[in-house]
Amino acid sequence: MQRHDLTDWVIHFIHKRNAETDPLTLSFDLKEFNLDELPDSFSYNGEPIYLPDRYENYVYNRPSDDYSFSVLKKIMHDGFIRAGWSFRNYAPTIYGPKAAVCFTEMPLYGLIEYAKNRNKQHLVEDYGIAFLKRELFGAGARPVIYGLSTVHKEAERDDLFFRKGFRNLSSETGIGLKEQYRYVYTKLDSSKKTDWTHEREWRWADLDETFDVPGLPLFAETRKISFSRVIIIVKTSSEAQEIVGYLKTLHDSGGTNFNRRYDHQIISNTSVVAIDELKKVVNNMRLIKLDDLPLHSLHKIKKITVSRETHEKVKSVWEQANVISLQKSKEFYEKYPLTKNGFKQGRSGFTKIVTFDASSEITQALINLNIAIADAGGFYELFGLKYYECQLLEVEEEAAAVATGFLTAELGQDFFFQSYYY
Repeated sequence: MQRHDLTDWVIHFIHKRNAETDPLTLSFDLKEFNLDELPDSFSYNGEPIYLPDRYENYVYNRPSDDYSFSVLKKIMHDGFIRAGWSFRNYAPTIYGPKAAVCFTEMPLYGLIEYAKNRNKQHLVEDYGIAFLKRELFGAGARPVIYGLSTVHKEAERDDLFFRKGFRNLSSETGIGLKEQYRYVYTKLDSSKKTDWTHEREWRWADLDETFDVPGLPLFAETRKISFSRVIIIVKTSSEAQEIVGYLKTLHDSGGTNFNRRYDHQIISNTSVVAIDELKKVVNNMRLIKLDDLPLHSLHKIKKITVSRETHEKVKSVWEQANVISLQKSKEFYEKYPLTKNGFKQGRSGFTKIVTFDASSEITQALINLNIAIADAGGFYELFGLKYYECQLLEVEEEAAAVATGFLTAELGQDFFFQSYYY
């Protein structure tokens, strides 16, 4: 018998960041544990573990109340889904020494309906990353354990499991440290019940301390686990197009600025689905599952072929932009005012010329000509622009302004420049 409430996929919810639950802004008393900052996990002896990616947050930093769509893009950029302690009311709800990544086995229609009901608390929205259940199981994820056969009891002083994490079940409950991340407190037999069973939750944790990232590798290159397919869920068609473009940028960049390599194969095999598009092609959204999605509703990155005509045009326009840039910046320098001491003094720094269009033939031609290089931050940087070199940022900005204006006009694609100060 085929049951419609079963699915081959599990989904990781993505929601708006909340300062009350965000580990980076959490008002949680770490001094009680003799800690200065939140660890990524604990060893089974209770020693805190800090993985060396924290400095990377400054590169793709997001505000503490950032929106779900931006959180999704940060996950893609980082290449992994960060494991956490699932704080509620300033207390962790993940037991044991290992932080966890949470998923739901609800079909897509269940996620959409659930998101409607919980969106007011900013806990769930129509954004997610879906994995095949069998592959996620192979990576170590398991269904959670709802409740205990014994009485709920947490580890206290003199207990073998005391202080082996932020919150631990007593050794008397029969659940070992390696399985405690799966436990969800459940109480159904009273008026003040605690019931999360409807979430059909799965969890993953790095139980054997295998990975050098603090979470489940998604696009981060690793030989330890492998996913053949991933589906990213967004709300709108425009968001789907943006995510596809971002997938192309990540693929072209090869990795983050801190040498974390991306797995090109899984990025190529990642599809994107927009909820608003499904509503136009699916008769009954109350029954839709990821297993049943029509192929034409899935977006993926595509190989871009550059015509000879476009190749020659881009090459010629870039050469013209260099001539104009050099000429105009020299003229600007010669008119630049002198200080009282007779020097031309200004700011120090440099500029970047960038474009954000990942899916255009123009950008691909710039890549093929070794002019543009993808950056995992979501843009393509152009290198080699000629300008009058004089140690003045103002002159380099003049060159960049003239070049970007010319490139935009001649190639029909937006180019920008960004200034950076020393």
